[in-house]
Amino acid sequence: MQINKDWTITAEFYSGIGEYVKFFPVEIMDLNSRETRDALQLDMRVKSGTAMVDASAWVGMDEIAGLISFIESYVIPNLDQELRKKSKEFIFESKEMTLSYMINERQKRISITLNNYTKAGDPKYYFWTESQINNISNLLQVLKKIK
Repeated sequence: MQINKDWTITAEFYSGIGEYVKFFPVEIMDLNSRETRDALQLDMRVKSGTAMVDASAWVGMDEIAGLISFIESYVIPNLDQELRKKSKEFIFESKEMTLSYMINERQKRISITLNNYTKAGDPKYYFWTESQINNISNLLQVLKKIK
C-alpha cells in the first residue's frame, strides 16, 4: 500500500497539554493492482498515562458527505448556543472515528475518539478541546475540498 498525503489542506485541533488531531486528504494506492481511492486521514497524538501516543485513522469517501451534513446541520448552527441547566450532545459515528459536539450550559466541547483502538468501553485514543471549537469550520473546508 502507498499513501500519498496532501499537507496543503489541513484542519488541526490542539489541546493545552500538547495533544492534537490533524485532518488531511490522502490517496491510497494498492501496490499490486495500482487501484487508488481517496480518503480523509486523521493523525492523533494524545497523552496516555505519562507518555504521548500516536495513532491514525481514515474516514472513507462514502462517509464524507455524512460528516459534512453533520457539521453543517448540528455543529455550525449551535456554535453560539447557550443552555441553562441543560446540555445537548451531537454525535457522528464513522467506521474508524467518532466526532462529538457537546453543549453544557455555556461550555462547548468537541471530542474525537478513534473507534478501532477502544478496549472494553475505554477509549485509548480520545481527544477533546473547548478552546478550539471554531476550528470546526476549517475541518468543513477540508471536507468540501476533498468531496
